[in-house]
Amino acid sequence: MSESKWTFAQNFCAEFHVKAAEITSRLDDIKRDNPSPETVQAVAVDVSRLAKSLADATGSLPSYDQRQCEMQLQSLEKAIEALRGAPSAVSKFTFRRKVAKADVDSPATRAVPIPRNMSPATGSINVLSSLSCRYLTSADFEHRKMSGELTLSDLATCIVNLLPKDSHNMDISAIHVQRLTDCVLILPRINGSILLHNLSNCVLVAGCHQFRMHSSADVDVYLFAGSNPIIEHCSSIRFAGYPDALLEDSVQQNNTALAVQDFSHIRSTPSPNWSVLPKDHRQRCWPVSPVEGQSLLDELKRILPGRDMKEVTALVA
Repeated sequence: MSESKWTFAQNFCAEFHVKAAEITSRLDDIKRDNPSPETVQAVAVDVSRLAKSLADATGSLPSYDQRQCEMQLQSLEKAIEALRGAPSAVSKFTFRRKVAKADVDSPATRAVPIPRNMSPATGSINVLSSLSCRYLTSADFEHRKMSGELTLSDLATCIVNLLPKDSHNMDISAIHVQRLTDCVLILPRINGSILLHNLSNCVLVAGCHQFRMHSSADVDVYLFAGSNPIIEHCSSIRFAGYPDALLEDSVQQNNTALAVQDFSHIRSTPSPNWSVLPKDHRQRCWPVSPVEGQSLLDELKRILPGRDMKEVTALVA
């Protein structure tokens, strides 16, 4: 690690831990009273800003320091969720299993009504969180003006289509994605960054200047990237170019989608954690029109890399 990078990491971690300690102290104080939603929201916004600063620093921190900061951040996020009365992180994972079980006895067509909370991933005002079995578009965001930063978190068995309609340009600076399972994401090309954490059995279509994926497995990525994509702590990731059928123009100049850097495999040998998606396995028919119920589940089963996954198979059966 260069001296400048080491200095940045030391300064960042010191400042991060100080801010985290201050937020922890504030949380301890408001726990003693009956906090209002406004009080909890004010602390949540500060946690979101802290999360965004960590996301922006990803790639410039040693792995150990990154993990320590993430653990501290997760502790703050859980404290916020507890104050809001939201499900804990553990219950979010059990929720997904309950969806499959419930649909054995009833049609697999309804969304599970989970409260929508501001995601801790970023300070963005555009948030889509805690949903399942849905076809989602920009109309599902609380703020329908697609500008600034977007956050997608805690989604299961969903298709998310954020392609602009009627050639309308969206001024999106960054997209943050975390904790998605059995989902298809069709994202527009943006000039900023896309940061992803904890994806499992997903398909992603995206275009950006900077692409970073962490702690994910079994993901097919159709990408246009202005700089080398970065993955870390990932496995079974397959890359292909952004689909021509979804482009407003057919030009894909200087696409570095296949020049992937694996920060978990800093060796001269090829990384075992990613590969090029074979052409005969690439999707050519994309679900750009809304589908629901059985059709939604059939589309997911057709597109997702883990086509033998138990949950979706059980829902479709």
